[in-house]
Amino acid sequence: MKKTITCLFTLCLGFSLYTAHAQQSADVPPDQPVVMNGIEYGYTVRNESKKEVGSKGMFGRYEVTLYVTNRSGCSKIMMPRQTFTGLQYQELLADFDCLNATGMRLTSKSGSLKAKEFYVPYSTSTKGPDGKVVTTSVQVRVGNMLRNGESVTNDVIFIVPEGEKPTLRVRMQELGDF
Repeated sequence: MKKTITCLFTLCLGFSLYTAHAQQSADVPPDQPVVMNGIEYGYTVRNESKKEVGSKGMFGRYEVTLYVTNRSGCSKIMMPRQTFTGLQYQELLADFDCLNATGMRLTSKSGSLKAKEFYVPYSTSTKGPDGKVVTTSVQVRVGNMLRNGESVTNDVIFIVPEGEKPTLRVRMQELGDF
Protein backbone atom coordinates (compact mmCIF):
# COMPACT_ATOMS: atom_id res chain seq x y z
CA MET A 1 0.00 0.00 0.00
CA LYS A 2 2.81 2.37 0.90
CA LYS A 3 4.53 1.70 -2.45
CA THR A 4 1.32 2.41 -4.33
CA ILE A 5 0.87 5.77 -2.60
CA THR A 6 4.52 6.66 -3.25
CA CYS A 7 4.20 5.73 -6.94
CA LEU A 8 0.95 7.71 -7.27
CA PHE A 9 2.51 10.74 -5.57
CA THR A 10 5.57 10.55 -7.86
CA LEU A 11 3.35 10.26 -10.94
CA CYS A 12 1.26 13.27 -9.90
CA LEU A 13 4.38 15.31 -9.14
CA GLY A 14 5.92 14.42 -12.49
CA PHE A 15 2.71 15.33 -14.33
CA SER A 16 2.45 18.68 -12.53
CA LEU A 17 6.07 19.51 -13.38
CA TYR A 18 5.45 18.53 -17.01
CA THR A 19 2.40 20.78 -17.27
CA ALA A 20 4.34 23.63 -15.64
CA HIS A 21 6.57 23.69 -18.72
CA ALA A 22 3.64 23.58 -21.16
CA GLN A 23 3.82 25.59 -24.32
CA GLN A 24 1.57 28.47 -25.27
CA SER A 25 0.11 28.56 -28.77
CA ALA A 26 -1.33 31.20 -31.06
CA ASP A 27 -2.56 31.49 -34.63
CA VAL A 28 -0.14 33.41 -36.86
CA PRO A 29 -1.72 35.74 -39.44
CA PRO A 30 0.11 36.09 -42.79
CA ASP A 31 2.88 38.74 -42.83
CA GLN A 32 2.06 39.81 -39.26
CA PRO A 33 4.05 38.30 -36.38
CA VAL A 34 2.66 37.23 -33.04
CA VAL A 35 4.48 39.07 -30.22
CA MET A 36 4.93 37.40 -26.83
CA ASN A 37 7.22 38.97 -24.17
CA GLY A 38 9.07 40.97 -26.82
CA ILE A 39 9.68 37.94 -29.07
CA GLU A 40 8.19 38.01 -32.59
CA TYR A 41 6.99 34.71 -34.09
CA GLY A 42 6.03 34.88 -37.74
CA TYR A 43 6.43 33.72 -41.29
CA THR A 44 6.77 35.15 -44.78
CA VAL A 45 5.83 33.51 -48.07
CA ARG A 46 8.85 33.56 -50.41
CA ASN A 47 7.29 31.80 -53.39
CA GLU A 48 3.82 30.62 -54.36
CA SER A 49 2.97 28.23 -57.20
CA LYS A 50 0.47 25.57 -58.25
CA LYS A 51 1.44 21.92 -58.38
CA GLU A 52 -0.39 18.92 -59.81
CA VAL A 53 -0.05 15.94 -57.53
CA GLY A 54 -0.70 12.77 -59.55
CA SER A 55 -4.38 11.92 -59.84
CA LYS A 56 -5.26 13.98 -56.75
CA GLY A 57 -5.51 17.26 -58.65
CA MET A 58 -4.02 20.72 -58.25
CA PHE A 59 -2.60 22.04 -54.99
CA GLY A 60 -0.98 25.26 -53.83
CA ARG A 61 2.77 25.00 -53.15
CA TYR A 62 4.21 27.60 -50.76
CA GLU A 63 7.86 28.21 -49.93
CA VAL A 64 7.77 29.78 -46.47
CA THR A 65 10.40 31.27 -44.15
CA LEU A 66 9.57 30.81 -40.47
CA TYR A 67 11.23 33.24 -38.06
CA VAL A 68 11.66 34.14 -34.40
CA THR A 69 13.12 37.58 -33.62
CA ASN A 70 14.08 38.91 -30.19
CA ARG A 71 12.93 42.53 -29.85
CA SER A 72 12.61 42.46 -26.06
CA GLY A 73 15.61 44.68 -25.28
CA CYS A 74 17.50 41.87 -23.50
CA SER A 75 18.96 38.49 -24.36
CA LYS A 76 16.92 35.37 -23.62
CA ILE A 77 18.68 32.31 -22.24
CA MET A 78 17.39 28.78 -21.90
CA MET A 79 19.10 26.88 -19.12
CA PRO A 80 19.28 23.08 -19.12
CA ARG A 81 16.88 21.07 -16.97
CA GLN A 82 17.94 18.27 -14.68
CA THR A 83 16.23 14.98 -15.58
CA PHE A 84 16.60 11.41 -14.39
CA THR A 85 19.10 10.75 -17.19
CA GLY A 86 21.18 13.91 -16.73
CA LEU A 87 20.99 17.43 -18.14
CA GLN A 88 18.48 18.10 -20.90
CA TYR A 89 19.25 21.19 -22.97
CA GLN A 90 16.28 23.34 -23.92
CA GLU A 91 16.97 24.56 -27.45
CA LEU A 92 13.49 24.69 -28.99
CA LEU A 93 12.21 28.25 -29.45
CA ALA A 94 9.01 27.48 -31.35
CA ASP A 95 7.14 24.87 -33.37
CA PHE A 96 5.09 26.12 -36.32
CA ASP A 97 2.27 23.81 -37.46
CA CYS A 98 0.55 24.30 -40.82
CA LEU A 99 -3.02 23.24 -40.06
CA ASN A 100 -4.08 22.72 -43.68
CA ALA A 101 -0.84 21.26 -45.11
CA THR A 102 -1.15 17.88 -46.80
CA GLY A 103 2.45 16.72 -46.40
CA MET A 104 2.37 15.26 -49.92
CA ARG A 105 5.43 14.88 -52.11
CA LEU A 106 7.91 15.01 -49.22
CA THR A 107 6.82 18.46 -48.03
CA SER A 108 6.38 19.65 -44.47
CA LYS A 109 3.39 19.92 -42.19
CA SER A 110 5.41 21.77 -39.53
CA GLY A 111 8.74 23.46 -38.84
CA SER A 112 10.86 24.09 -35.75
CA LEU A 113 13.21 26.87 -34.74
CA LYS A 114 16.04 26.28 -32.28
CA ALA A 115 18.23 28.70 -30.32
CA LYS A 116 22.00 28.71 -30.76
CA GLU A 117 24.21 27.11 -28.13
CA PHE A 118 25.75 29.43 -25.52
CA TYR A 119 29.24 28.78 -24.13
CA VAL A 120 31.33 30.46 -21.44
CA PRO A 121 35.07 30.05 -20.78
CA TYR A 122 36.10 28.06 -17.72
CA SER A 123 39.67 28.05 -16.43
CA THR A 124 41.18 25.57 -14.02
CA SER A 125 44.65 25.26 -12.53
CA THR A 126 46.38 21.94 -11.83
CA LYS A 127 49.90 20.87 -10.99
CA GLY A 128 51.73 19.26 -13.85
CA PRO A 129 54.11 16.27 -13.56
CA ASP A 130 57.06 18.66 -13.15
CA GLY A 131 55.38 20.45 -10.20
CA LYS A 132 54.50 23.62 -12.14
CA VAL A 133 50.98 25.04 -12.08
CA VAL A 134 49.29 24.59 -15.46
CA THR A 135 46.19 26.64 -16.28
CA THR A 136 43.82 25.25 -18.88
CA SER A 137 40.79 26.96 -20.32
CA VAL A 138 37.82 25.20 -21.92
CA GLN A 139 34.49 26.35 -23.31
CA VAL A 140 31.56 25.02 -21.25
CA ARG A 141 28.03 24.91 -22.64
CA VAL A 142 25.71 26.81 -20.32
CA GLY A 143 22.53 26.54 -22.36
CA ASN A 144 21.00 28.13 -25.43
CA MET A 145 20.55 31.82 -26.11
CA LEU A 146 18.60 34.22 -28.32
CA ARG A 147 20.42 37.54 -28.19
CA ASN A 148 18.66 40.89 -28.37
CA GLY A 149 17.93 41.72 -32.03
CA GLU A 150 18.85 38.21 -33.22
CA SER A 151 16.62 36.28 -35.63
CA VAL A 152 16.46 32.54 -36.19
CA THR A 153 14.92 31.31 -39.46
CA ASN A 154 13.96 28.06 -41.16
CA ASP A 155 12.78 27.54 -44.75
CA VAL A 156 10.00 25.00 -45.33
CA ILE A 157 7.64 24.03 -48.16
CA PHE A 158 3.91 23.47 -47.60
CA ILE A 159 1.40 21.98 -50.04
CA VAL A 160 -2.16 23.03 -49.28
CA PRO A 161 -5.47 22.47 -51.11
CA GLU A 162 -5.93 24.68 -54.17
CA GLY A 163 -7.44 28.06 -53.38
CA GLU A 164 -6.22 28.03 -49.77
CA LYS A 165 -3.29 29.77 -48.15
CA PRO A 166 -1.22 28.18 -45.36
CA THR A 167 -2.87 28.46 -41.94
CA LEU A 168 -0.14 28.46 -39.30
CA ARG A 169 -0.20 28.06 -35.54
CA VAL A 170 2.90 28.57 -33.38
CA ARG A 171 3.72 26.79 -30.12
CA MET A 172 6.09 28.98 -28.11
CA GLN A 173 8.51 28.22 -25.30
CA GLU A 174 8.78 30.42 -22.21
CA LEU A 175 12.14 32.23 -22.33
CA GLY A 176 13.96 33.74 -19.35
CA ASP A 177 15.71 37.13 -19.39
CA PHE A 178 19.48 37.40 -19.23
